[in-house]
Amino acid sequence: MKKINDAIGGIQIRISGLSNGMHEYHFSIASEELMLGNNFNNGIEIDSQLEKSSRQLLLKTVIHTSAVFQCDRCLKDFNKKLDAQYLMFYVYHQDEACKYETDEVSVISPDTVFIDITEDVRQMIMLSVPLKLLCDEDCKGLCPGCGNDLNVSVCTCVQESAADPRWQGLKKLLNKR
Repeated sequence: MKKINDAIGGIQIRISGLSNGMHEYHFSIASEELMLGNNFNNGIEIDSQLEKSSRQLLLKTVIHTSAVFQCDRCLKDFNKKLDAQYLMFYVYHQDEACKYETDEVSVISPDTVFIDITEDVRQMIMLSVPLKLLCDEDCKGLCPGCGNDLNVSVCTCVQESAADPRWQGLKKLLNKR
């Protein structure tokens, strides 16, 4: 496995002069290099396997990092591990590209020296962030009345039913029985 720590100009894999077969790479980079934002303050670990043949290159990449987010329910900061992986085919002719999904193939020139995976890695990390950020699946959130953290203590606020006023007519009919 080739360990590459210095990714000048991005995360690049040299393919010029590479023999056919399987090649493994490991990258360790700072999150600042990908401009991910302040939430990402830990390093990023990237493991790639590149299988080269005379007609194409197949790149399998696995990404590990973590970030600090604010819980959508209780507003506390929490650390979340993020894992992502993707598959990319690099082909030398446009005719070969139509055999694959458009987001999994890239056409490169036969005289290409490096494959730059920086933007692919950045996008995969951003796509791995869940839409709903929760510190715990069972997070109870905050009381809408007093703002008390319901994970820490039980609230003493009287919870009124927030019934839709359009249903009041039906409620009166049920009460007449």
